[in-house]
Amino acid sequence: MTSKNIATSENKYFNLHVNGIGYLSNIRQVNGPKGQFLTAVINALSGPADNPVYVRFDTTVVGENTISLVRRCIKAVDEDKKVLTGFTLSNLASDIFTLTKGEHAGEQRVSLKARLLNIDWIK
Repeated sequence: MTSKNIATSENKYFNLHVNGIGYLSNIRQVNGPKGQFLTAVINALSGPADNPVYVRFDTTVVGENTISLVRRCIKAVDEDKKVLTGFTLSNLASDIFTLTKGEHAGEQRVSLKARLLNIDWIK
């Protein structure tokens, strides 16, 4: 009797998720090479509650439910109201960009990019 190895086409991934609390801002519809998609900035709270540090994430919003929830916040964000949310991010990556305006023009900064997978709650 011989045994055969059966190959599968199943992809396997290692998932890195970031859960946090932060403020939504800069929600916009973007036209890309693969069509339109929704993006938002999340300024996540980190550190002690009485003196938090903000960590900015430039996110691509994914999933029907998450897209719907973020779209409902557009008006409030555009009116500069604070929209606090509990969230889950994935596919965290960094990018370096150069500032083009202001007193820090020419300086380089790091941008943290991620996919906004889930909104647990919104205030």
